[in-house]
Amino acid sequence: MQINDDWLATILCALNDAIKYNDSLRKSETVNDIEDIEEWLLQIFECKEYLKEELSKSPELLKQVEKHLEV
Repeated sequence: MQINDDWLATILCALNDAIKYNDSLRKSETVNDIEDIEEWLLQIFECKEYLKEELSKSPELLKQVEKHLEV
C-alpha cells in the first residue's frame, strides 16, 4: 500500500487527535471499561510507530512531517 505524501500530515494529526481524545476518555469517570480504551490507544500508538519507521526510510519526507510526529 502506498500513501500519498500529501495525506501523511493529515493522517498523523488524526492519530494525534485520537490519542488525545482517548487518553482523556480513559481518565473520565463515565467510562466503564478502561481496558478497551487502553487497548485501542495501544493500537493507535503502534500504528503511529509503524508510520514513523516507514517515514525514516525517506529522510526528506520525514523532515516534512516531523512536527506532526509529536503528540
